[in-house]
Amino acid sequence: MLKRYAPLALLTFFSCQEQPPADQADRLGVPVEHIIATRDQRVRRAQSEAYCRAHGVPYYKNPTALFTDSEAEATLRTQDQVVDRALALCFIGLKSEGMPSEQLAAIDKDYHISAKLTPEERAYVTALHPTEQQQTDANWRYEGLHVLLWALGYVPTLAYPDRMCKVAPDVKVIHDLTEAQFRQHARLRSKKEVLDQADLILRLDWACTEARLKKEAPPGELNSEVVTERHHALNWLIKYGNQDYDNVTTDT
Repeated sequence: MLKRYAPLALLTFFSCQEQPPADQADRLGVPVEHIIATRDQRVRRAQSEAYCRAHGVPYYKNPTALFTDSEAEATLRTQDQVVDRALALCFIGLKSEGMPSEQLAAIDKDYHISAKLTPEERAYVTALHPTEQQQTDANWRYEGLHVLLWALGYVPTLAYPDRMCKVAPDVKVIHDLTEAQFRQHARLRSKKEVLDQADLILRLDWACTEARLKKEAPPGELNSEVVTERHHALNWLIKYGNQDYDNVTTDT
């Protein structure tokens, strides 16, 4: 994947389908056949499938497989965890654009970023000569930031993922607030809202994966990279497999 975002000149401050190893299958709760779905799982699936039909996206037809957890079973990340992760992703994205080290150091100090980084992020931030792949991966994390800003109530809706998110407005949300204000004004969305989006992105990613296996273009003009990054962030939000951000899988 190529780097997709131009530098934020106006701001002065500023996957392919993944399958876990066999010995992790039970721990991750990989989708299985013959699931007895709860009512909220059936309703959620039905609305996701209606969304797919409206956009010309095929969906998995087996009625007893491929579900997100029910509301009774699911546990979301805490609001503070989501705030910390959003700040870290914003920082990683800014670094990927080549922001001067002095400005990055000021952001790190003001938002206490270093303590929020994952091991992979810390390796990227401290590398004297980051690889092109590290730069690319970091740049794509803006899509995860967009999802987390939605989850915190700062972004009103998640639009159809046929294009990349607009970075400048997302970064401005954080730029305009102190860390304490960003945390204070956040309002984590309900479990139902998050699970609705997690179920939808699961089906959109399934469609992108099927198209890729058939060597076809993503259906419904979906941007498969955006879909994958959203799936990654949403799976982290719903604690899929209880994985840390570096190791979240996007199984379909």
